[in-house]
Order: sequence, then C-alpha cells, then structure tokens
Amino acid sequence: MNKPLANHDDPRASDACRRWQRAGRSIRSSLLGLATLAGAGLLASPAHAVPAFARQTGQDCVACHVGGFGPQLTPFGRAFKLGGYTLSNGKSHIPLSAMLVASYTHTTDDNPAPPAGFSANDNVTALQQASVFLAGRLSSHMGVLAQATYSDPGSQNVAWDNSDLRYARNYQFGKTTGIFGVSVNNNPTVSDVWNTVPAWQFGFMTSPFGAGPGQTPMIEDLGEHVLGVTAYTLLDNHWYVEFGAYHQLSNWWGDRLHAGGPADPINSAAGAGGDLQAGGGVVSGYAPYWRLNYSNTVGSNDYEVGLVGMDTKVNPQNPNGATNIIGNGPDESYHDLGVDASYQYFGISSVWTVNGLYMRERQNFTQSYASGATSNSSDTLNTMNVNAAYWYQNTYGATIQFFNTVGSTDPYLYSPSTSPQTSGVVWELDWNPFGKSWTNPEKNLRVGLQYTTYNKYAGSSQGASGNNSLYLYLWTAI
Repeated sequence: MNKPLANHDDPRASDACRRWQRAGRSIRSSLLGLATLAGAGLLASPAHAVPAFARQTGQDCVACHVGGFGPQLTPFGRAFKLGGYTLSNGKSHIPLSAMLVASYTHTTDDNPAPPAGFSANDNVTALQQASVFLAGRLSSHMGVLAQATYSDPGSQNVAWDNSDLRYARNYQFGKTTGIFGVSVNNNPTVSDVWNTVPAWQFGFMTSPFGAGPGQTPMIEDLGEHVLGVTAYTLLDNHWYVEFGAYHQLSNWWGDRLHAGGPADPINSAAGAGGDLQAGGGVVSGYAPYWRLNYSNTVGSNDYEVGLVGMDTKVNPQNPNGATNIIGNGPDESYHDLGVDASYQYFGISSVWTVNGLYMRERQNFTQSYASGATSNSSDTLNTMNVNAAYWYQNTYGATIQFFNTVGSTDPYLYSPSTSPQTSGVVWELDWNPFGKSWTNPEKNLRVGLQYTTYNKYAGSSQGASGNNSLYLYLWTAI
C-alpha cells in the first residue's frame, strides 16, 4: 500500500488519482521531468526524471511519468508541477538527485572532423552526460528544480542546465477554481507541462554525434542563455494561460554559469546543424513569451490543444562586443508561433501517447541583409515534430517520431546549401529492466536503442542518408 500524501490540496491531483483508479491502476507520485541540454547549450535534449521527487512523495516513478522515466508527464505529474513541486508525504529527505548516461553511436558516413579524443565513427562514450539536480519543496507554496550538467563530447565542463523556481497556490472566485503560479526559469517553454513544446519534445535522450533535426526556431535556442519570469494560471482544470519575458544573461553571469555564447542564427546557419548558439548574438531587451491551451479528460483519455509564441530581437554580436556583421545597427527580429496537440490513453497495462507541434518563425534581417550575410531581408522557417509512443507495463516502450523543417530559399544564409530543408524519422525501443522502478521508488534504469533516418538534410536529398545513425544508450537515475 502506498502511504497517503500530506499537504495534498490540489484538486487536479485528486482528479488524476480517480482517473487512474478507474483504469485499474494506483497513482504513485514521483519524479518530475527535467531538461538536459548537454553541455553549454550545445546538444538540445529534453528533460529527465528526478528521483528526489520520488523521495519527497514516497511514491513510484510511474505516477508522474509515462514509462517511469521523464520527461513525459501523466495527468498527476502535470498537477504536481503546476502545484510548484510542493506535494509531500511529510517526511524529511535529501533534495538531491543524479543521473548518468553512457552511449554508443554509429553513423552511416564517418565524421570527417570528430571531437578531440573521439573517432570518426563507432564512438563509445562512457560518460556522455552526468547531471546533479536540486529538486524539492521549499515551502507550502514554493519548490525548485535546478540542474547542473557535465557533457562529453562538448564543453567538457559543468554548466548550469534547465532550472525552474516556482511559486503556486490555489484560488476560487465563485464557481471558478484554479491555480496561479510564477516561474523563474532559464529556458522558454521549460515551465510548460506538455510534451509538445521544444523543451520537452522527444527524443528525450539524443546522440552527441548525431546530425540533429537541422535549423531550429529561436524559441528553441535560448535555453541557458537567458533568464525569465512567467506567470501562469489554470482555470477549472481546462484553460491554461501563461505570459512572461526573458532577458539576456550578462557576460559575467554567462561566464560563471558556463552558459556559452548567446544566440546568433546568422553566424551559424551554414551547415544547418541546428546549433544557433555558436555565433554569439545578444538578445536585445526583453523577449515576450506566451502560452494558451485547453485540456480535458474523458474517461481514460487525456487531450490538449494549444498555441505558443515568442518574439525575440537579436543584435548579431559576439559576447565580447565585437561586431560580426556591420556594426551596432538595428536588431534582427524573430517571431515564433506554434500550434500543438497532445493525446494520452491510460489502459490497465498499456499507455498510448501522441504529441505534435508545428512552429512557424518569421525572420526579419537588417544588418545581415545590408551586409550581404542573407539573400533576403526576411525569411521564414517552419518546423514540425510529431511522435507516437506505446508503453506496456511501464517496462517496454516503442516510439516513432517524424520531423520536418522547411524554409525560405536563401543561398547566402544557408551556404553552401540554399535552404534549411531537413526531414526524417526517429525509431526508438526502450526497456526498463526493473519495470516501474529499480528495487525501490527512487531509482531507475533504462536501455534505449534509437535509429534516425534522413530523407533530406540541409536542403538536399543527395547524401542525406549518410547522416543516418544508430544510437544505444544506458541511462540511470538515482
């Protein structure tokens, strides 16, 4: 028998428990999904499970996470996060966790310029990633989730990773009930509770040697380089609204947190590698972020549809102030608008999930066009990610993801290519050998086998399959 939870005043959590009971399952609360950007923003990889939350609640991993590992949340997991990470069984615990990842990667074509210390192919990374988490309840209305990560290959240092400090409390006006919260975080969309937005998309673990999805919109490339505050509310357990703004980290803080250089797509677009941090632009002023969605539960089915958006202005400079293009002229602007949808079915022994996001970005270039760095004064970038997963007894999982990126033809921006078009499919099989948890609720182990195929890469189908990769990983969380 699971022990009753103290301080459990969130009506959404109670609703989630009843839904799972009707499906023949008992709710066991635990880990919250986190994000890991491997290294100083170099390898975007969504979040992972945090065993400190299992110790805080005294429950198993599967209460909050589909498949027993993060970041894919159940209804109960979403309620736990919206409630500020404060749910507790009343017992003392150490609010620290750790995760380790080892991996092997084989690509169809050899890498002509592998990272120092690695081979052109068939690389075994004994320690691809190591993370330490501070995760837990700070008061009855406040909690924190903060991560520091070492990655190899990459920066090979410890950098701050996705972090989220939040305050939340329930309210009621007449017949309307809800929850209000404030999040201080360092990555747009990390405050969200659905696995559609960029911070939480599949793949939850990715190869450090893979080609990646190609060019990505600005909203995906600011993590760890900015700090923001957002306020959110959930009305009647259906309507979710969030607004906030993000500001560039100072050089002083960026150096001490090993956050790397801020974003500058213009100086890193060539090659369509998706790493927009390398060029070193500076976010000007405050970048507004907003989120609106509707969610509902019908029997054992949960679904969500919504919108997400962000407007960012970037001055294309190096972090040290040296100008990369033509001087301190007008800012470049990036307007992101996304449409997302999610579906979950919780059966007696099976869980089905489908997540999708379509994002459109309008890019307005000023300095870049005037200096000849782009062929057009404005471009568009459209990305789509859709994935479906099946889990049996939270032990055996299978996921398929389709990704597609298209955009304006711009030979100068994407040289030696002419467009960012990249598309492919990711196939993954997962096995949790110990099922829902590793001998007790706060430990777990996963073995994953992932294969990525490319139909087009960097605007061309010729040679795209050379980027195909086989990725085997071993992931443990304690």
